[in-house]
Amino acid sequence: MTSHPRLVSRPELAPAEITLERLDPLSAAAARPVTTGAAVLIIAVPVVSIAVKLDEIVQPAWLVLSFAALVAVAWLLLDRSRVYRPLWKTSSAQVLQLLLVVMTVASVVSTLTANAYLRDDWAPYVIGVVLLALAPYRPAREIAFWAAVHTLLCAVLGMLQAPWAISDVPTLTYAVTGSLGVALLGFAAAAFARSLNGALRHWHDRAWMSAEQAVVQQRTGVARSVQQQRITLLNREVVPYLSSIVGATELDDGDRDEARRLARSIRALLVADVERSWAQTLLDELTARHPQLNIEAVADDPENAGEAASLEQRTLVRAIADVSIRRLAATKVELRLRAPQGRLSVRCEIMTPLSMTDARRELRGMIEIVRGLTESSRVIEREGRIALEFEYGY
Repeated sequence: MTSHPRLVSRPELAPAEITLERLDPLSAAAARPVTTGAAVLIIAVPVVSIAVKLDEIVQPAWLVLSFAALVAVAWLLLDRSRVYRPLWKTSSAQVLQLLLVVMTVASVVSTLTANAYLRDDWAPYVIGVVLLALAPYRPAREIAFWAAVHTLLCAVLGMLQAPWAISDVPTLTYAVTGSLGVALLGFAAAAFARSLNGALRHWHDRAWMSAEQAVVQQRTGVARSVQQQRITLLNREVVPYLSSIVGATELDDGDRDEARRLARSIRALLVADVERSWAQTLLDELTARHPQLNIEAVADDPENAGEAASLEQRTLVRAIADVSIRRLAATKVELRLRAPQGRLSVRCEIMTPLSMTDARRELRGMIEIVRGLTESSRVIEREGRIALEFEYGY
């Protein structure tokens, strides 16, 4: 009898890992046009600001440095939010934040002793827009932390510029003036990310609870279906043979050979059922739904990593295989599962008659989901073949 994978509790994300991109990858993908608009805005605002205050630039070299850091921030923001790039990691996010620090300091030095109106500084507003743009991709805690860091930095820089300001107000006023923009936008971004992610997480938990209950209810039906398949096999081959034996007056060598063949066949079938991995069972089930496609399905899972995977992980693997078979008119599907150091590694390669452009288009939604839910994801293309590779890191 075919073994069925046991239910394994799905992995819990730590607060530092909760992002919209992890919880709802397609919603994060829908936010990328907004991210592009933010990248354009953070370039346009400084250009306009400097154009009307060109006389305040006393250190052009520092202005060039600030713009170089600004362009790097915009490029990183756009590049790391692309569909075919892996998820943001803490290291690349920290690089972006350090670039913002360099940009802010360089912009202040470029106008030092000549900036009479600190409220016109463009750097705090650029930082605020960037933090807002990061809301779908980075955790709320991280955004709040960097909002506090940038607010403190801008406050200090505002106080350093106070001696050359035209207004006769207390020095602390310049600290507020210089940091108000980044504080308002930055902490608003953190609050938005926390609220949205909390609501999504609650919905997520309820959805998975319902899914687990449905699996428990359907497991008996699946087991009964497998038994029926075995009974059908016995009725088709074994029962007719036994009936012929009953009606025969004597047995010859051909009857004995047939009995041996049936015994070997049944034994091999039972052994195969016991040793069949979860991955091979999955592929057999999916390909059986499309007999007209004549699909060759091969699973490479020597340690049966799919059996030990969580319900969430198995659901994603099933969805990838199912979508690939249905939308790509697959002629061959190869599914490889490994579990090095407890991290599920998956490669699903599909042989398809479609062009690679059409194949990518058909799999775009699935690629976005994989990117949001996994780490180290990538798409590999060869003539007539497209493969999705990814690894669960949580």
